[in-house]
Amino acid sequence: MNSAQIDIQHNRRVLREPDEFRDAVSGMSLMVNYKKRQERFSMVEQFQTRHWALDFGNANAHTRVRGMLRGGWASFCLTRGPGSAVWNGQSAANGSAALLPPNNEVDGFTTPEFFWLTAAVPLEVWRDSLALSGVDETGISQLTVCPLPAALFKRIDGQLHWLQGRICQGMASSPVQTKIAQDDATLFVSDCFTLLCGLTGRSGTPATSLRNRTRLVRLAETWMHDHLAEPVRVVDACRALKVSRRELEYAFRSIIDQSPRDYFQSLRLHAVRKALLRPDARNTSLIQIAYAHGVTHLGRFASNYRNLFGENPAATMRHKKSGQ
Repeated sequence: MNSAQIDIQHNRRVLREPDEFRDAVSGMSLMVNYKKRQERFSMVEQFQTRHWALDFGNANAHTRVRGMLRGGWASFCLTRGPGSAVWNGQSAANGSAALLPPNNEVDGFTTPEFFWLTAAVPLEVWRDSLALSGVDETGISQLTVCPLPAALFKRIDGQLHWLQGRICQGMASSPVQTKIAQDDATLFVSDCFTLLCGLTGRSGTPATSLRNRTRLVRLAETWMHDHLAEPVRVVDACRALKVSRRELEYAFRSIIDQSPRDYFQSLRLHAVRKALLRPDARNTSLIQIAYAHGVTHLGRFASNYRNLFGENPAATMRHKKSGQ
């Protein structure tokens, strides 16, 4: 057996900080913020080859998620309960599949105990799947969530979990068994994409209003990022974007299940935590870091920080200084 034919990369990780979710879905670059702190750490197990990638994970936090597919890959995500998700304004409950074409973004949130199983394939496999399913490339131009029949979801979920164990067993035994498992995964993942392309291509595309709300949330999010260092309010964002407070509230609630005010506060808290965890934080005071991120009330800031991350900001800084 030629070992060069085997190209599986495998890793299993615990996810503690929001930034550790950055590459928790293969083929994507994610931005994750906690809306509420994790009660237990999250985990992900990933397998990657040149022809496909598989991720098995669980998120034990209420998260805000945004991501972009990289390098022309396509992806699908099976949602496994008891948690759920909303992607680009579309509910992804237990037993559904979200299909994401190349060069698209995902924007939404997950609830605690959200278990995901994602598969990603390069552009040539995606196009082959479209052709085999009889769907034109323009027929699936954006993320679409498709509820699956219970029996079909169970079959796909069970087979992919079987492959997860089969690949691990093969890698622990011999190159021959590893290659067999790798080839089995290549065939099954391709079949899954062909099947989901057919189902999704017939289910239609999201309404224009959802795209408009998603676009408004992203514009507001960019404005908030640009003004983190200033003591600005949500009403200032409304004026800058020329939208009503009600319109912005509705967009945020429907896309990420969070008010603009709460999301803006969350952005500040995550930015402060990143600053506290940087190596050069030991040369700066906590008050300086807080004020540099638009914090105007230190008492409320400390309380909100503790509620989100489970420790006071001063404790984060002490841990960093002591090298813990």
